[in-house]
Amino acid sequence: MKLLAMYFQPGEEIIYRARIHFLLFWEPLCLLVIGGFILYGVSTPIMKWLGITVLFLGLVSLVQRIFVKVGSLFVVTNYRVILKTGVISRRVRELVHTKVEGLMVTQSVAGRLFGYGTLLVTTGGAINTYHFVDDPMRFKMEVNSAIETYRSR
Repeated sequence: MKLLAMYFQPGEEIIYRARIHFLLFWEPLCLLVIGGFILYGVSTPIMKWLGITVLFLGLVSLVQRIFVKVGSLFVVTNYRVILKTGVISRRVRELVHTKVEGLMVTQSVAGRLFGYGTLLVTTGGAINTYHFVDDPMRFKMEVNSAIETYRSR
């Protein structure tokens, strides 16, 4: 929590924090398994190179998604909504409750079954998209609740 403190103002409290869903790693893990089967299952040189290539792609994808998981922060506080992505290059959106124009959640069938989805936040005509958000409907509900609480003060 001390790492998060640098993003908050005095008197600001976290109401809800969303995380990235673990199924973000499904695709790279499949590539690693398929690459392993290809590499160790056949003996032709061309298939070995194909297995190495698929393993490499899976490894690169896994590292990239680890950075996404580590570098993402979706927080609702009593004053604003903070949406941060990135480890090396960083993108931070801080929206006071009065500036959030719309929140839209899209979920595929797998997203509904496993509890993840895409969060679309609109502000001033700009649309910001955040993928693989764990329980996006709860995040949306918490933002709406915080906005209502903020307006009733």
